[in-house]
Amino acid sequence: MIDLELLFPVWAVGVLLPLFCTPFYARWLRDRGQVDRPDHRRSHQGEVPRGGGLMLAAGLLAGLAVSTLGRDGGPDLWISCALMIIALSGLGAIDDMHGISVGARIIAQLSIGMGVLIIWDGVGVVELGSGWYWSQPWVLSGLALIAFLWLINLHNFMDGSDGLATQQAIWSGLAYAVVFAIAGNPLEFMVSSLLVATGAGFLVWNRPQARIFLGDSGSLLIGGIVAWLALRALQSQSASLALCVLISSVFVVDATATLVARLWRGEQWYTPHRSHAFQRLIDSGWSHARVLGAYAGLNAFLVLPVFGLALANRSFDLTLSLGVVGILMIGWRRIQSVT
Repeated sequence: MIDLELLFPVWAVGVLLPLFCTPFYARWLRDRGQVDRPDHRRSHQGEVPRGGGLMLAAGLLAGLAVSTLGRDGGPDLWISCALMIIALSGLGAIDDMHGISVGARIIAQLSIGMGVLIIWDGVGVVELGSGWYWSQPWVLSGLALIAFLWLINLHNFMDGSDGLATQQAIWSGLAYAVVFAIAGNPLEFMVSSLLVATGAGFLVWNRPQARIFLGDSGSLLIGGIVAWLALRALQSQSASLALCVLISSVFVVDATATLVARLWRGEQWYTPHRSHAFQRLIDSGWSHARVLGAYAGLNAFLVLPVFGLALANRSFDLTLSLGVVGILMIGWRRIQSVT
């Protein structure tokens, strides 16, 4: 059962910690030289501290600690969630500070993903959408691991414009908070709510013109949390796969279509590039604020209304999700062809 009385203090901790601590942390990062400098593949001007994602992790962990005052689940579940947050942000922080090879990064992400699936009992049955179910545990768990890795990395790929990944975290948290409030899942609801709160506190400093960047410590964390929320929604049958795809569709379409296009052209997927739709828009003269507004607008005026319709009538969630993905694909293709 969800304890709504705890929601305000949890939100307060989640918002206030990154809101007030981030400027001091940014100064510390700048003093130690952990900054991003402008180059041919980056879109910002001037030196900007990198690694602000640890402020998100701190807010999530602090809020999670407060939320345990009214815990309904076993303490091992809450502790496991906290360990996942530490592992994701810690891996990203090491990459931010020292750099990690692509192979080592993938191995570490695989280890985290496998740990999450083992602790949370894998995937046995998945509702694909519109009442269609698929039950093949080994296959589904393998696909879930691949999806976990992809959601982590696509959020990392999409973290290239001021505030972009942070606003997506806020939207994803809001959507999953609604899903888990309806389902009555306390831990998942609190984590979703905390993702909104910490994202809102951090966005004050990460919005255009950004005073600090998320870095891998933030983008890997956001991607991993969104993947975990999707996993829990599927496991509890609180949402279908179609609904989970719909929630992340703005990022999923841009990142996936760009990756497929690059592989089709024979490019190495992990090398730096400027092929995402948001990068094309910036290169064509759009400001970071305009790009942020466009992506937030897509979530607010396209994805949100369809999400509401899909929740109200789940028999149409697959059709609705495919419709949004199709619209976003048309937009992505147009941006690629005219910029």
